[in-house]
Amino acid sequence: MTTKDILIWICLIAGIYANLAFQDSLADSREADWQLDRLYNPSNALLAAESRGRVTIYDGLDVDDVEHAMDGQFERIDSMMFVRTRHPEPEGGHYTDNDCE
Repeated sequence: MTTKDILIWICLIAGIYANLAFQDSLADSREADWQLDRLYNPSNALLAAESRGRVTIYDGLDVDDVEHAMDGQFERIDSMMFVRTRHPEPEGGHYTDNDCE
């Protein structure tokens, strides 16, 4: 085994470790990012689908984002459902609703 092979193995193992260690936090941020983009900047296709009765479910957004959407996207309110909304706690962290808004 050469030095190059050992270096490749070390990088591979480090990459696997990083993926396992951070996959939940990275997934949560990516999940929220695309949902917020869809919520605040809906495509023409989404607006057309909503006009035909489609409801888009937004999962795990912060309560501030939900309230902002309810105020700023009022004309689309019948086409939005928010589940597992995250509420901040006074001592830090957050709790999640189990119901729909």
